[in-house]
Amino acid sequence: MSPFALPDPVASTPASSSLSPAAGTVRRRLLLMALSLVLPAVLFMVLLARAEFGESRARYERQLIATTRALVLATDRQIGQGQSVLQTLAVSPALIAGDIPAFERQARAAVQGGDGWIVLIDGDRQLVNTRLSPGAPLPRARLPDDRWRTIRAGRTSVSNLIVRKDDGSAPAFVSIDMPVIVDGQLRDLAYIQTPEAFATIFANQNIPPSWTASIVDRNASVVARSKDLKRFQGRQVSGEMRQAMARGSEGVALSHTLDGTPTLSAFSRSPTSGWAFIVGVPRTELSRANWSSVGGLTLASLVLLIIGVAVALTVSQDISAAVRGLSADAKAVAAGEEIAAIGDRFQEIAEVRAALHDASVQLRAREAEELRAHQRQQLMINELNHRVKNTLFTVQSLARQSLGRPADTPGLQAFNERIMALARAHDLLTRSVWEGADLQEILEETLEPYLDRTILAGPPVALTPNAALALSMVFHELGTNAGKYGALSLPGGAVTVVWHVDPGAPHRLTLHWEERGGPPVSPPARKGFGSRLIAATLKSDLAGEARADYRPSGLVCVLTLSLRRPDEEEAEGRDV
Repeated sequence: MSPFALPDPVASTPASSSLSPAAGTVRRRLLLMALSLVLPAVLFMVLLARAEFGESRARYERQLIATTRALVLATDRQIGQGQSVLQTLAVSPALIAGDIPAFERQARAAVQGGDGWIVLIDGDRQLVNTRLSPGAPLPRARLPDDRWRTIRAGRTSVSNLIVRKDDGSAPAFVSIDMPVIVDGQLRDLAYIQTPEAFATIFANQNIPPSWTASIVDRNASVVARSKDLKRFQGRQVSGEMRQAMARGSEGVALSHTLDGTPTLSAFSRSPTSGWAFIVGVPRTELSRANWSSVGGLTLASLVLLIIGVAVALTVSQDISAAVRGLSADAKAVAAGEEIAAIGDRFQEIAEVRAALHDASVQLRAREAEELRAHQRQQLMINELNHRVKNTLFTVQSLARQSLGRPADTPGLQAFNERIMALARAHDLLTRSVWEGADLQEILEETLEPYLDRTILAGPPVALTPNAALALSMVFHELGTNAGKYGALSLPGGAVTVVWHVDPGAPHRLTLHWEERGGPPVSPPARKGFGSRLIAATLKSDLAGEARADYRPSGLVCVLTLSLRRPDEEEAEGRDV
């Protein structure tokens, strides 16, 4: 057995030790398995209960809408009866001829035994009022301008609730107004009823006692109500209901009654009179109905859950033992061991065990091959790096032999330093197996002699091998120039290097090189080799550019470059 293999919990646990850790683990797994079987049933129960809640509310909404529509029809019929009385009286010859006493007798006979009365109005006075005793003085009553406009337009209309504020003893009333011609003059013939005349509609529609039904006029003021009419007559309905009624002529909304009871309310508006009819059921009643309908479903679901748990616990014992065997096989595969291909009385378990056996064989073969490939790759990289460094040293030696001593050739020392910068960059890339390098690592490697006077700040930036080599040369030139002529040539000088990636273009990098504390600088009369090397390297290898600002306080150089390969930059340019 491999020293990293884990022992089989089944084989290492005595069968008689029922309180052993393995037995406890099996018991917990059985419980989890049972719960995993129960969970879908619980989820189904919750979804079913939610659907039942929604259906129950939908039934209430349909019932409420049907009730409001019935109220619309009943109220329109009652208003229509008043209009029929007016139409009958409007063609009276006595009225047309201006025989007011004869017409008054006809009007009293027409409304006898009813709950409404007839009023004939001429301008600001009443000519007939059947609510008063015959011969009684008639009050002066000026018809409001809006009702006169309707009369002059020749239309029959139903008023909003009218409350006489100047006389507290006068009842509130509703008027049906019809234009008539009396002796050649336009008059208003009105059939007037009190709101109590509409209260019988609620009883005829069998409104449940717990519900609240209201009839409201076009101003959303209560005309009639199934409860506390005297208390709430003339008051506007709640703001929630007014907002719902403003959105359409029919609908359902959650609101509150005028006495503060939370309700689910429906409303319908009459196309004839413009009045609206509201019916609300208390939300507590709705919740009780919902829970009552869900109660039986919940009880049946619990019974099914108990049966399911019992069956799951019974069946899962054998499955749990087989799964524990698979767990041991999986641990062996993870440890790199080869597992035996043995059968099992559960076909699915046997297939999984066979797959684990095949996987262990393939993984071991693949790991061995990957190890050999990695060793070969590391050997080749080390050999390549060794040969590259030998080549660089050979070039360095050839230059020294060909050009003579550094004193005789001023550029030889700079050439040797550039060769060494390339060698250091190769060493850094070799440590990462030539997968690339971080920008800060390149800066620290290149500016290593001046790190105590250098500030580096910026996010991690991964560079390709080609970009790492190119930037090594760029930073070497900047550091060498600062060490000879710039801020690093004096003890108090320092260099700050800050970089950031453009959020709108993550492949574009901007780097600021700023020197301070050095001797005063000024733009050079001509560009040296180092400046040309920086510009050529950025342009050819990094698709970028360098902008130098020779400030009196020190050089400021801004580098912008692409983190992509040049061929990718060209392809993007063609696509654009």
